[in-house]
Amino acid sequence: MIDRKTGYTTLLLDMDGTFLDFEAAEKSAFMTAMTRHGYPAGEREYAVYGEINRGLWEAFERGEIDKPTLLSTRFGRLFDALEIKGDGAAFEQEYQALLGEGAQLVKGAEEVLSYLVENHALYVVTNGVERTQRNRLRLSGIDRFMTGIFISETIGWQKPQKEFFDCCFERIPGLDRSRTLIIGDSLTSDIQGGFNAGIDTCWFNPKGKKKPEGFGRTGEKEAHRDFEIGSLYELMELL
Repeated sequence: MIDRKTGYTTLLLDMDGTFLDFEAAEKSAFMTAMTRHGYPAGEREYAVYGEINRGLWEAFERGEIDKPTLLSTRFGRLFDALEIKGDGAAFEQEYQALLGEGAQLVKGAEEVLSYLVENHALYVVTNGVERTQRNRLRLSGIDRFMTGIFISETIGWQKPQKEFFDCCFERIPGLDRSRTLIIGDSLTSDIQGGFNAGIDTCWFNPKGKKKPEGFGRTGEKEAHRDFEIGSLYELMELL
């Protein structure tokens, strides 16, 4: 299968924030778990959690902490910040179970995947938790479009590390990097990961965010195509 417009044969697809509506799933899981325990569960508490969680994920992407550390400490830090007496590690397990039930899709996801799968091999590339992500993909029904699913917890590396992509590429038969495109919403994880892997990128940017000054490819000897879209439907025009 070769994309007649661009020549791509393989698409690497981020899930959370790109095809799966992670914000909706995360907020629902957070509010439900907090309420069950009688903890305060409002916008303030959710905002505090969001700040702590983002900081930990950014540290994880930089390779400063591992996944077990991230998962075992984020709710403990939240409880400390909110002065709540609770077991953060046990709460994490409950939260993950609830998060695994969140199968909300980003607008256009199923329609666009139905279109893309006609001329491309589709692969999931995600830094999420193995059990949680696989359950969400199954419940959403979009796992049926995927040729393969690569999750950092199993791979042993994470986006944007080059090693993560090297492991993925080793498992994709006949992969041609020049005909491979990664699509995702995170500059630091997906797009930087594409740079590190030496493949073309497509930034999904529905909120119209600005790239940080100086962000881009450096020291590239080969020409690469880097796209930006504001809606998944634009993929049907691009590819």
